[in-house]
Amino acid sequence: MLRRALPLLLACSALPALAQAPLIVRYTTWMIVPGGAPVEIESRSYGAVHSDYTYKDQPTYSIISLQGDLLECADGKLGQSAHIVPPGAEPALLMLQPGNNYALPRPEGNTYWYVATPEAPLNTVRGFDALYAWVPPGMGAGTVFCHAFSPKEAGRLIVSAADGNELASLESDFDQPEALMFRLRATAPEGSLIKISLLKPQNPDWTIDDAKVWLGPELPGLLARSVEAAAGIQAIAERVGIETDWTPLCDFETENPMTTIQWSKPVAEGAELPAYDVGLSGEQSFGGGNSLRVQMRFPENHQERLQELKLFTRPLPMDGVRRVRFFLYGDNSGRKVIVRVRDKSQEHHYCTVGPIDWTGWKAVVADFENATTSTSGGDENKRIDGPTGNVVIQLQHTTGNTLESVLYIDDLSVRMGGAQ
Repeated sequence: MLRRALPLLLACSALPALAQAPLIVRYTTWMIVPGGAPVEIESRSYGAVHSDYTYKDQPTYSIISLQGDLLECADGKLGQSAHIVPPGAEPALLMLQPGNNYALPRPEGNTYWYVATPEAPLNTVRGFDALYAWVPPGMGAGTVFCHAFSPKEAGRLIVSAADGNELASLESDFDQPEALMFRLRATAPEGSLIKISLLKPQNPDWTIDDAKVWLGPELPGLLARSVEAAAGIQAIAERVGIETDWTPLCDFETENPMTTIQWSKPVAEGAELPAYDVGLSGEQSFGGGNSLRVQMRFPENHQERLQELKLFTRPLPMDGVRRVRFFLYGDNSGRKVIVRVRDKSQEHHYCTVGPIDWTGWKAVVADFENATTSTSGGDENKRIDGPTGNVVIQLQHTTGNTLESVLYIDDLSVRMGGAQ
């Protein structure tokens, strides 16, 4: 572990080692803490900061093993500190539930992590100067999300490189979840560290207070308070089932891998619409210089209730695929995304991802292992058999969707599980 972390630590030597105040959390927030190491948790009432109201919510703290077993559950007292020690020597999950009040966890040492996934965001109060994340090898870009749900509560979200230079920033009231996309200036074979800050907004009409922060699904959803702990994210992420070993298949830089493009229902001969235009473009990109530009156009009097544009890749190396991931620059059109994998036996595996209800880049993940899927044809063994297969991206238009869309697709990869 130390040998693997050393290059990252050396690369981050320029980052200042500042003593930071404990992070203030609210609602339900998850952490991963070392076993046997004490955690001091200070409870503060909402009224201690906001004199206009005080909630009666009592804090609860639960210790859960990485396998999901409840180890301990303790009820705290509002306005008092609690002292808990995760049993054993193994890392454990700590679920903090201060409700509408506040909790300030202080684990012993610097080796601990906050969970920051779409399903379990970090619920922070008053922002933070520095939290560190790990970008896996092969990833040249990523996204960080923020949602400050109360009126006029906002923030300035900043992502910096290991040397401290800013990569991207966004100031917003974050009334709706917004994504800040960043691009690394260079990648490393052992992965890269980034620093994330959520600071006071420069807009004098806004203030910083409650906010949810989480990482896009292309990144391990863990944030560390120190550089040393961030260097251990890969190892701890694997232990809690956060995947980091994606296999890149297409980067759309120099070659269009889509060999077949067709409508699901035949279009009348000579009809100008519906129509599509698909090809490489430098207008938008996620991790490099190009992406796949997909334009769809429908007539105003379009009669078909449902029509799909299907994009078939050439045969790609894959076996035992469990997840397919690509990045999609959405247009909030509401069109549905369906991912299909056709394996060597011509068995088709379908996974409905959902509607395009966002604008900008977002990771699209088709989970063939855990989500509801369907199959047809082939050898009917319900397994994606290799050594090669085709990925089909289906963009479904239905009545009520916008008549024209321009989308971009980039960095297609898979998570394979091998023989089962």
